[in-house]
Amino acid sequence: MSLSRASSDKDRARLKLAVRRQVKACGGQETAALITRVGPQTLSDYGNHLSDRHRDAHCPLDVLLDLTLDGGPVALVELCRIAGGVYVPLPTTGVASDWAREIGDVAREGGEAVARLCEALAEGGTITAAESRAMELRREVAEAIEALAHVDHRLKQIEEAEDRP
Repeated sequence: MSLSRASSDKDRARLKLAVRRQVKACGGQETAALITRVGPQTLSDYGNHLSDRHRDAHCPLDVLLDLTLDGGPVALVELCRIAGGVYVPLPTTGVASDWAREIGDVAREGGEAVARLCEALAEGGTITAAESRAMELRREVAEAIEALAHVDHRLKQIEEAEDRP
């Protein structure tokens, strides 16, 4: 029997590579194993996208949570992108906003996305799927969206604070 899955082999390979980067962000397999319920070899299996033997061995959510809380949202960011979304970290409540940096991030990320899109359009006046993939255009656009969403969250905080009695 063949499964009809919503995710593709390529999606799952991307997720495995992201888990590998996540484990590295936590200091490697040995260190990451100290903060999760699984051992170093199992973490290795979760990130192994080349072996058919480990093709269906994927990181459980509780392990991903442990790794994310320790090493940052490396794999979570990629999971969001694969699912067609973006990961937007919310600022810590009560922390003053660094408006200049945040608006600079919007300008930088937005500018990079626009520059890459224009570069792709310069070759024939259209963007092909191959160009989009090769130039990682969706990733560039996602980074710009993430920067804008962060500023949007700050603005929402300002409005909600003003609306409180």
